[in-house]
Amino acid sequence: MTKSELKIADAIREVTAAVQKAIDEGYRSRAIDADDLVEVLLSIADRLDPQVAERVAAGDACPNCGERDADKLVWETDEETVRCASCGEAYSPGG
Repeated sequence: MTKSELKIADAIREVTAAVQKAIDEGYRSRAIDADDLVEVLLSIADRLDPQVAERVAAGDACPNCGERDADKLVWETDEETVRCASCGEAYSPGG
């Protein structure tokens, strides 16, 4: 097998093991539908080609820990403050 074929096989094994564990622990039914199939295929694709996190500009990073992952910097309800999910710091970006 080529290196890329091994990578695909490993990704399928990892996802299969995770699904089997979820079934064994009662979190997932043994019955499968189209939504389940799509979820499994997307999980395999993510292991083969992980999504790249969207990053904020350096000036908008968390001033406490430097976090720049946009998914970890959450706007508060006042829409002026961001809270860092990594360290809990609340700050005004660009300020």
